[in-house]
Amino acid sequence: MHGSIPKNKHGWDSANARIKKSSSEPQLEEVSAHQAEQDESDIAGLFQGFEPISLEQTNAQARMLSRVDNKYVVDFGQFEAFLEAAKEHYAVLEIDGLRQFTYSSCYFDDDFACYFEHHQGRRQRFKVRTREYIDSGAQYFEIKLKGLRGKTDKHRTTCDFLVTPRVGGEYLQMLKKIYQKQYNKPMSLDLRPALMVGYRRCTLVAKAGGERVTIDYSLTFAQPGEEDNETRVGNGFIIIETKSENGYGIADTILKDHKVRKASKCSKYCIGVNLIGAVSKNNHFLPTIKRVRENLVATPDINSSCEQAGANPKSDHS
Repeated sequence: MHGSIPKNKHGWDSANARIKKSSSEPQLEEVSAHQAEQDESDIAGLFQGFEPISLEQTNAQARMLSRVDNKYVVDFGQFEAFLEAAKEHYAVLEIDGLRQFTYSSCYFDDDFACYFEHHQGRRQRFKVRTREYIDSGAQYFEIKLKGLRGKTDKHRTTCDFLVTPRVGGEYLQMLKKIYQKQYNKPMSLDLRPALMVGYRRCTLVAKAGGERVTIDYSLTFAQPGEEDNETRVGNGFIIIETKSENGYGIADTILKDHKVRKASKCSKYCIGVNLIGAVSKNNHFLPTIKRVRENLVATPDINSSCEQAGANPKSDHS
C-alpha cells in the first residue's frame, strides 16, 4: 500500500543548492530544505484541476507496453502551459490519494556498451534496469528494446532486489530469450550496475484511451554505491514523455502548438552516465547535457566518486 513519501531517501527533503551565475565558473549557492520542498509543492499543485484515474483503469485504457515514445524537455513555465492545455483531454493517475510518486532505478551495462549503442543511433539496442516504486516497495526487473518502425517494446517481471552484482539467473535467461527473439542473435554482454537514477513522476492518461504521458522531475544521478554523492537536477529541467500507438498523440500536438520540439537524445541513462563522468564521448547528447548542466542544483566530486566505485571516469568507445 502506498504511504507517505520517505524522507531523505533520494534527497527530496535535503538542503538543496542552486547555481549562481557568474562570469567565471558557476558557484553553488546553498538554499534551504524549505525551498526544495516548495519547488515540489508548486508542481504538485498544478495537478489539482485534473480528474483522477486509478491504476486499474490506467492499465485497462493505456498499458502501452508496445508503443512509440516521444520525449520533450520543458522548463517550469512551459510545463504549466502544457498542463493547462492538457487538462480537458487527460486524467491524472492517483493511488491512495497520491498523484506524485518516487522512483529509484539501477541501470546495468557492460563497459557502457548499451550507452554507446544509443549514442551511435543503433536501430537494434536495449536497456536493462531494475526499478523500485518507493511509495509501495514494489520492485521490477525491466527490459526495453527498440523494435520495428522505432517502437519501444517493454518487458518486465517482479524481483526482490534493486541492485545486484550482475544480471544472472532467471533474469539473464529472460533477457537472452527476448533479445534472441527480437533481433535473431545472441545477447552476450556481462551486465553489471552502471548508474543509479532517482526521480519523481506524475502520469497522465488520455480520457479517450490509448495514450499515456509521464512527467519526470527532481532527477538525481549517482554511481552505484555512491548515492550520498549524487548529482541533482532542478525543476527547470522537466522531461515529458508521450506514449502512443503511432507517436502522434494529443500531448504531442499540444507541445507542438507550444513550439516545444522533440528531444530525440534525452535518455535518463545516457544523461546520467555523462553527468557522473563515466563517459567522455557524448557529442550526440551535447544539447541535452548542456541544458541539464544549466539546471544542476548539486554536483558531486566526480573523480572521487568514480575512484571509490572502482570505475574509469572516462570510458570511451571508438
